[in-house]
Amino acid sequence: MCGLAVRRATGWMFISTILFFGSMASGQDESLLAGLPQAPADDLVGEREFTLIRGKYANYRSSETGFGPRNRKWWQTDFDQADQNLLRGVRRYTMLNTSARSYKALALTDPELFEHPYLYINMKRIPLYAGNGPNFSPQEAAALREYMLRGGFVMLDDFWGPQHWQDLLTELDKIFPDRNLEKLALDHPIFHSFFDIDEIKQVPGRGVTWNYGWGFTLDNPDYPTSVHGLFDEDGRLMMVVNFNTDLGDGLEHTNDEFYPTRYCNEAYKLVINYLIYAMSH
Repeated sequence: MCGLAVRRATGWMFISTILFFGSMASGQDESLLAGLPQAPADDLVGEREFTLIRGKYANYRSSETGFGPRNRKWWQTDFDQADQNLLRGVRRYTMLNTSARSYKALALTDPELFEHPYLYINMKRIPLYAGNGPNFSPQEAAALREYMLRGGFVMLDDFWGPQHWQDLLTELDKIFPDRNLEKLALDHPIFHSFFDIDEIKQVPGRGVTWNYGWGFTLDNPDYPTSVHGLFDEDGRLMMVVNFNTDLGDGLEHTNDEFYPTRYCNEAYKLVINYLIYAMSH
Protein backbone atom coordinates (compact mmCIF):
# COMPACT_ATOMS: atom_id res chain seq x y z
CA MET A 1 0.00 0.00 0.00
CA CYS A 2 1.17 3.49 -0.72
CA GLY A 3 1.90 5.77 2.20
CA LEU A 4 -0.49 8.54 1.21
CA ALA A 5 -3.70 9.25 3.06
CA VAL A 6 -6.98 8.66 1.30
CA ARG A 7 -7.42 11.41 -1.26
CA ARG A 8 -10.52 13.56 -0.79
CA ALA A 9 -12.28 15.50 -3.48
CA THR A 10 -12.44 19.25 -2.98
CA GLY A 11 -15.76 20.03 -4.61
CA TRP A 12 -17.90 19.05 -1.62
CA MET A 13 -17.86 22.58 -0.21
CA PHE A 14 -19.84 24.02 -3.09
CA ILE A 15 -23.19 22.75 -1.88
CA SER A 16 -26.25 23.98 -3.73
CA THR A 17 -28.46 26.27 -1.68
CA ILE A 18 -31.54 25.34 -3.66
CA LEU A 19 -33.14 22.44 -1.78
CA PHE A 20 -36.55 20.85 -1.90
CA PHE A 21 -37.38 20.67 1.78
CA GLY A 22 -40.86 22.04 1.11
CA SER A 23 -42.12 18.95 -0.66
CA MET A 24 -40.23 16.55 1.62
CA ALA A 25 -41.35 18.19 4.86
CA SER A 26 -44.99 18.13 3.72
CA GLY A 27 -44.82 14.38 3.21
CA GLN A 28 -45.43 14.49 -0.55
CA ASP A 29 -44.27 11.54 -2.59
CA GLU A 30 -42.41 13.40 -5.31
CA SER A 31 -39.20 11.68 -6.29
CA LEU A 32 -35.94 13.42 -5.54
CA LEU A 33 -35.08 12.76 -9.18
CA ALA A 34 -38.40 14.03 -10.54
CA GLY A 35 -37.93 15.73 -13.88
CA LEU A 36 -34.67 13.99 -14.72
CA PRO A 37 -34.68 11.56 -17.65
CA GLN A 38 -34.11 7.98 -16.57
CA ALA A 39 -30.78 7.71 -18.36
CA PRO A 40 -29.44 11.20 -19.13
CA ALA A 41 -26.38 11.64 -21.32
CA ASP A 42 -23.41 11.84 -19.01
CA ASP A 43 -19.61 11.80 -18.99
CA LEU A 44 -17.53 8.69 -18.50
CA VAL A 45 -15.61 7.60 -15.42
CA GLY A 46 -12.33 9.46 -15.06
CA GLU A 47 -13.65 12.81 -16.22
CA ARG A 48 -15.13 13.82 -12.88
CA GLU A 49 -13.69 14.63 -9.48
CA PHE A 50 -15.73 12.19 -7.37
CA THR A 51 -16.03 8.49 -8.16
CA LEU A 52 -18.28 6.21 -6.10
CA ILE A 53 -16.57 2.94 -5.21
CA ARG A 54 -18.44 -0.32 -4.76
CA GLY A 55 -16.48 -2.86 -2.74
CA LYS A 56 -15.90 -6.37 -4.12
CA TYR A 57 -15.31 -9.05 -1.51
CA ALA A 58 -15.01 -12.80 -1.11
CA ASN A 59 -18.38 -14.45 -0.48
CA TYR A 60 -18.93 -16.53 2.61
CA ARG A 61 -19.19 -19.91 0.93
CA SER A 62 -16.70 -19.38 -1.87
CA SER A 63 -15.63 -16.64 -4.23
CA GLU A 64 -17.58 -18.43 -6.97
CA THR A 65 -20.93 -18.64 -5.18
CA GLY A 66 -23.50 -16.28 -6.63
CA PHE A 67 -27.26 -15.86 -6.85
CA GLY A 68 -29.93 -15.45 -9.50
CA PRO A 69 -29.92 -16.37 -13.18
CA ARG A 70 -26.77 -14.35 -13.85
CA ASN A 71 -24.87 -15.91 -10.92
CA ARG A 72 -24.23 -12.48 -9.46
CA LYS A 73 -22.07 -12.17 -6.35
CA TRP A 74 -23.48 -10.71 -3.15
CA TRP A 75 -21.43 -7.53 -3.55
CA GLN A 76 -23.21 -6.96 -6.88
CA THR A 77 -26.63 -6.62 -5.27
CA ASP A 78 -28.39 -3.53 -6.73
CA PHE A 79 -25.31 -2.86 -8.88
CA ASP A 80 -25.10 -0.78 -10.94
CA GLN A 81 -28.49 0.92 -11.16
CA ALA A 82 -28.37 1.97 -7.51
CA ASP A 83 -24.92 3.48 -8.05
CA GLN A 84 -26.00 5.44 -11.11
CA ASN A 85 -29.17 6.76 -9.48
CA LEU A 86 -27.32 7.82 -6.34
CA LEU A 87 -24.83 9.79 -8.41
CA ARG A 88 -27.68 11.46 -10.29
CA GLY A 89 -29.11 12.55 -6.95
CA VAL A 90 -25.72 13.78 -5.71
CA ARG A 91 -25.20 15.75 -8.89
CA ARG A 92 -28.68 17.24 -8.74
CA TYR A 93 -28.65 18.43 -5.13
CA THR A 94 -25.00 19.30 -4.59
CA MET A 95 -22.24 20.90 -6.59
CA LEU A 96 -20.01 17.86 -6.18
CA ASN A 97 -18.28 17.26 -9.49
CA THR A 98 -19.55 13.82 -10.50
CA SER A 99 -21.76 12.06 -13.02
CA ALA A 100 -24.04 9.05 -13.25
CA ARG A 101 -21.17 7.11 -14.80
CA SER A 102 -18.59 8.00 -12.15
CA TYR A 103 -18.55 4.69 -10.33
CA LYS A 104 -16.27 1.68 -10.14
CA ALA A 105 -16.26 -1.73 -8.50
CA LEU A 106 -12.90 -2.41 -6.86
CA ALA A 107 -11.55 -5.34 -4.91
CA LEU A 108 -10.96 -4.38 -1.29
CA THR A 109 -7.27 -5.13 -1.77
CA ASP A 110 -6.89 -2.93 -4.85
CA PRO A 111 -4.40 -0.10 -4.12
CA GLU A 112 -6.61 2.26 -6.13
CA LEU A 113 -9.09 2.17 -3.26
CA PHE A 114 -6.87 4.65 -1.43
CA GLU A 115 -7.51 7.22 -4.16
CA HIS A 116 -11.18 7.45 -3.17
CA PRO A 117 -12.73 8.71 0.08
CA TYR A 118 -16.04 6.80 0.09
CA LEU A 119 -16.64 3.05 -0.11
CA TYR A 120 -20.06 1.40 -0.44
CA ILE A 121 -20.37 -2.27 0.58
CA ASN A 122 -23.61 -4.21 0.19
CA MET A 123 -23.70 -7.01 2.77
CA LYS A 124 -26.72 -8.84 1.24
CA ARG A 125 -27.15 -11.62 3.76
CA ILE A 126 -30.16 -13.45 2.33
CA PRO A 127 -31.77 -15.87 3.13
CA LEU A 128 -32.12 -14.94 6.77
CA TYR A 129 -29.72 -17.41 8.35
CA ALA A 130 -26.13 -17.21 9.49
CA GLY A 131 -23.24 -18.00 7.22
CA ASN A 132 -23.78 -16.14 3.97
CA GLY A 133 -22.67 -12.81 2.52
CA PRO A 134 -19.09 -11.53 2.92
CA ASN A 135 -16.34 -13.52 4.53
CA PHE A 136 -13.47 -11.05 4.57
CA SER A 137 -10.09 -12.63 3.96
CA PRO A 138 -7.15 -11.55 6.14
CA GLN A 139 -5.94 -9.40 3.24
CA GLU A 140 -9.34 -7.76 2.79
CA ALA A 141 -9.68 -7.10 6.52
CA ALA A 142 -6.21 -5.54 6.66
CA ALA A 143 -6.96 -3.36 3.63
CA LEU A 144 -10.24 -2.12 5.13
CA ARG A 145 -8.55 -1.34 8.43
CA GLU A 146 -5.81 0.66 6.73
CA TYR A 147 -8.30 2.41 4.46
CA MET A 148 -10.39 3.66 7.36
CA LEU A 149 -7.45 4.62 9.57
CA ARG A 150 -6.03 6.70 6.73
CA GLY A 151 -9.23 8.70 6.33
CA GLY A 152 -11.53 6.53 4.23
CA PHE A 153 -15.24 6.21 4.99
CA VAL A 154 -17.19 2.94 4.63
CA MET A 155 -20.96 2.48 4.35
CA LEU A 156 -22.46 -0.97 4.98
CA ASP A 157 -26.01 -1.73 3.85
CA ASP A 158 -28.65 -4.44 3.47
CA PHE A 159 -28.49 -7.10 6.15
CA TRP A 160 -31.23 -8.26 8.47
CA GLY A 161 -32.00 -9.87 11.78
CA PRO A 162 -30.04 -11.11 14.81
CA GLN A 163 -28.10 -13.85 13.00
CA HIS A 164 -26.85 -11.43 10.38
CA TRP A 165 -25.95 -8.96 13.11
CA GLN A 166 -23.78 -11.58 14.73
CA ASP A 167 -22.22 -12.30 11.34
CA LEU A 168 -21.43 -8.60 11.03
CA LEU A 169 -19.71 -8.57 14.41
CA THR A 170 -17.65 -11.55 13.31
CA GLU A 171 -16.50 -9.71 10.19
CA LEU A 172 -15.79 -6.45 12.04
CA ASP A 173 -13.73 -8.34 14.60
CA LYS A 174 -11.40 -9.28 11.75
CA ILE A 175 -10.92 -5.58 10.94
CA PHE A 176 -10.97 -3.89 14.37
CA PRO A 177 -10.94 -6.45 17.19
CA ASP A 178 -10.40 -3.63 19.66
CA ARG A 179 -13.38 -1.46 18.65
CA ASN A 180 -17.14 -1.68 19.12
CA LEU A 181 -20.03 -0.31 17.13
CA GLU A 182 -22.09 2.49 18.65
CA LYS A 183 -25.69 3.25 17.80
CA LEU A 184 -25.87 6.75 16.35
CA ALA A 185 -28.33 9.13 17.99
CA LEU A 186 -30.42 11.39 15.79
CA ASP A 187 -28.53 14.44 17.02
CA HIS A 188 -25.30 13.15 15.49
CA PRO A 189 -24.04 15.61 12.86
CA ILE A 190 -24.19 12.98 10.12
CA PHE A 191 -27.98 13.20 10.17
CA HIS A 192 -27.83 16.95 9.63
CA SER A 193 -24.90 17.36 7.24
CA PHE A 194 -27.22 18.13 4.31
CA PHE A 195 -30.80 17.09 5.05
CA ASP A 196 -32.23 17.26 8.54
CA ILE A 197 -33.22 13.70 9.37
CA ASP A 198 -35.33 13.29 12.51
CA GLU A 199 -36.35 9.64 12.06
CA ILE A 200 -34.60 6.56 10.69
CA LYS A 201 -37.21 4.90 8.50
CA GLN A 202 -36.95 1.39 7.16
CA VAL A 203 -36.32 1.23 3.42
CA PRO A 204 -37.82 -2.02 2.15
CA GLY A 205 -35.88 -4.73 0.40
CA ARG A 206 -37.89 -6.60 -2.21
CA GLY A 207 -36.75 -10.02 -1.08
CA VAL A 208 -37.12 -9.44 2.67
CA THR A 209 -39.55 -6.83 3.95
CA TRP A 210 -42.08 -7.51 1.20
CA ASN A 211 -42.25 -11.06 2.54
CA TYR A 212 -41.31 -12.96 -0.58
CA GLY A 213 -41.03 -16.02 1.64
CA TRP A 214 -37.81 -14.87 3.31
CA GLY A 215 -38.72 -13.67 6.72
CA PHE A 216 -40.87 -10.67 7.62
CA THR A 217 -42.86 -7.70 6.38
CA LEU A 218 -42.20 -3.97 6.44
CA ASP A 219 -41.91 -2.33 9.85
CA ASN A 220 -41.97 -5.59 11.76
CA PRO A 221 -41.22 -4.49 15.35
CA ASP A 222 -38.93 -7.49 15.77
CA TYR A 223 -36.59 -5.98 13.16
CA PRO A 224 -36.17 -2.28 14.06
CA THR A 225 -34.10 -0.18 11.72
CA SER A 226 -31.01 1.47 13.18
CA VAL A 227 -27.76 3.14 12.14
CA HIS A 228 -24.51 2.34 13.93
CA GLY A 229 -21.04 3.83 13.71
CA LEU A 230 -17.43 2.79 14.12
CA PHE A 231 -15.02 5.47 15.35
CA ASP A 232 -11.26 5.87 15.36
CA GLU A 233 -9.26 6.77 18.46
CA ASP A 234 -9.78 10.48 17.77
CA GLY A 235 -13.54 10.14 17.58
CA ARG A 236 -13.76 10.36 13.78
CA LEU A 237 -16.62 8.35 12.33
CA MET A 238 -15.07 5.83 9.92
CA MET A 239 -18.02 3.57 9.10
CA VAL A 240 -21.82 3.66 9.13
CA VAL A 241 -23.79 0.43 9.39
CA ASN A 242 -27.40 0.41 8.18
CA PHE A 243 -29.24 -2.46 9.88
CA ASN A 244 -32.65 -3.91 8.96
CA THR A 245 -32.97 -1.69 5.92
CA ASP A 246 -32.06 -1.74 2.23
CA LEU A 247 -30.93 1.67 1.02
CA GLY A 248 -29.63 0.05 -2.17
CA ASP A 249 -33.13 -1.05 -3.19
CA GLY A 250 -34.45 2.43 -2.52
CA LEU A 251 -31.84 3.82 -4.89
CA GLU A 252 -32.10 1.06 -7.48
CA HIS A 253 -35.88 1.27 -7.88
CA THR A 254 -36.17 5.05 -8.23
CA ASN A 255 -37.83 4.76 -11.63
CA ASP A 256 -39.90 1.64 -10.96
CA GLU A 257 -43.61 2.27 -10.49
CA PHE A 258 -44.06 -0.70 -8.15
CA TYR A 259 -41.64 0.73 -5.55
CA PRO A 260 -43.06 3.50 -3.30
CA THR A 261 -41.31 6.80 -3.94
CA ARG A 262 -41.29 7.80 -0.28
CA TYR A 263 -38.86 4.99 0.49
CA CYS A 264 -36.58 5.96 -2.38
CA ASN A 265 -36.43 9.48 -0.96
CA GLU A 266 -35.46 8.19 2.48
CA ALA A 267 -32.57 6.28 0.91
CA TYR A 268 -31.32 9.33 -0.99
CA LYS A 269 -31.45 11.56 2.07
CA LEU A 270 -29.43 9.20 4.21
CA VAL A 271 -26.78 8.31 1.65
CA ILE A 272 -26.28 11.91 0.49
CA ASN A 273 -25.87 12.90 4.15
CA TYR A 274 -23.31 10.16 4.63
CA LEU A 275 -21.39 11.27 1.58
CA ILE A 276 -21.32 14.96 2.50
CA TYR A 277 -20.31 14.11 6.06
CA ALA A 278 -17.54 11.81 4.86
CA MET A 279 -16.18 14.45 2.51
CA SER A 280 -16.17 17.15 5.18
CA HIS A 281 -14.78 15.34 8.25
